[in-house]
Amino acid sequence: MSLFEYRAYSKHPAISKQAKVLVEEMLSSYGRKPSAARRSRLTKWMKSAVAALYLIGGYQKGDVQIPMGRNLYKGSTRRSPMYQDELYDCLKWLIKSGYAEMTKPAHQNEAGKWTPAAYKLTSKWLDVAVQFCPYQARQEQIIQSITRNPDAPLIELRKDGKRMRLNHHPEKWLWLKRIQAYNKRLENHQFKLNGEILPPVIFSLTRIFNDGSFNRGGRYYSTFQGFKSQQRLIITIDNEPVIEVDYKGLHPSLLYQRAGLQEPTKDAYTIDGYPRKLVKKAFNILINRKKPAPATNSLIFYLNKNKQQYVDDKYPKAPTIDKEYCIALEKAIRDHHKPIEHFFCTGVGLELQNHDSLLCSSVFDYFLVKTDSIVLAVHDSFIVKQSDIPHLAEAIRYAEMTVAKQLNTAYREPELESEVITEIAQYSELLSSAFGDSINTRYIVVEAVATDNLNQELELMDDVLSLADEDADAEKEPMN
Repeated sequence: MSLFEYRAYSKHPAISKQAKVLVEEMLSSYGRKPSAARRSRLTKWMKSAVAALYLIGGYQKGDVQIPMGRNLYKGSTRRSPMYQDELYDCLKWLIKSGYAEMTKPAHQNEAGKWTPAAYKLTSKWLDVAVQFCPYQARQEQIIQSITRNPDAPLIELRKDGKRMRLNHHPEKWLWLKRIQAYNKRLENHQFKLNGEILPPVIFSLTRIFNDGSFNRGGRYYSTFQGFKSQQRLIITIDNEPVIEVDYKGLHPSLLYQRAGLQEPTKDAYTIDGYPRKLVKKAFNILINRKKPAPATNSLIFYLNKNKQQYVDDKYPKAPTIDKEYCIALEKAIRDHHKPIEHFFCTGVGLELQNHDSLLCSSVFDYFLVKTDSIVLAVHDSFIVKQSDIPHLAEAIRYAEMTVAKQLNTAYREPELESEVITEIAQYSELLSSAFGDSINTRYIVVEAVATDNLNQELELMDDVLSLADEDADAEKEPMN
């Protein structure tokens, strides 16, 4: 299940025609004739609504959650610039008129957080849509045409989960040009998941800075980052299988570099007695937390969210994460990383995110300038079609050299790992030639659950922004 894609936009004539027909029907039910300006705004946002609803019949293949709280679309409580009054009016009318129907009402979970109501398209919608999209080929053309709404902000500055006014920065123009070029490049490539076309809009980027500072955060976010790791590996780019290359233990490595120390050869997150995923999560909590140690309550609070993610072959049962467990866990991590433990509970995590965002920026720049291809990023991991492995290797080297010069630090030879599900014939040769022996490949077995696209319910928040706020979650941590 996905959230309604508010950033959807399309210039496809079928979208425009259907939106105009629906607006005329909508206005015919009004008692008073609206002004020309009001009609124009309704048509504009009906096009956005229609584009997003086409995604339900496309890659999403199911119900979509649509937040319909009136306050989300008005004044100071507006969730984002994309939550406009006219869009709310269009959505409300489409639901009331029977083009979409509720399948599950909005409800609160045990923690009191709201989950938006879920909706599906009705036969009435399909009867109208078939007039503008009568065959599968055109349906695919429409999905391929759905890009990012030009009104959607490309850069955001946030503090305490809220947007701030963008201050002046001498490089802001460069950041904007980079994202605009990247989002435009997406339109030249075709992405598929299980044979279904994925629209460019879900890969489009927003760069989000945190703590009201352009030196903290700055990562790039997209709806695609909400995909599970196995889903990312089964997509194709231009009908070619992909590889995901990931920095191994990037943030611990950067902290050892800051301390002027040689990084240990031992794995940063492997500690006897604890699942590796849990240790990694706990490490990130410790570096993002701003309050003094101990971090017991923060560890209890955050590690108890979705404990099943820590279950693996070695640890087949989710641990009991209580006070005693977290005290011992924090001590184990501090002992494991004694030379850098002074960075814990200082909020350094957002500075490290700024560092990895600089690496990501340089990788994007390399692909935009040196190639006609595309690279997808999930912060410190990069996904390309396998024939682009040589380009990715050069892009990562370029990024490391560029950022080292920019930050006046020594060049750091990155430790990398890769994951694939399907190989092209030249895969091993390309990988060895590009990366040498410095990279290992993990071969992933596809689980049945991986083919279900975003099937979980989502809390009331915008997909992209929720990822950014989660990165800066230490601001909202409970008091010890």
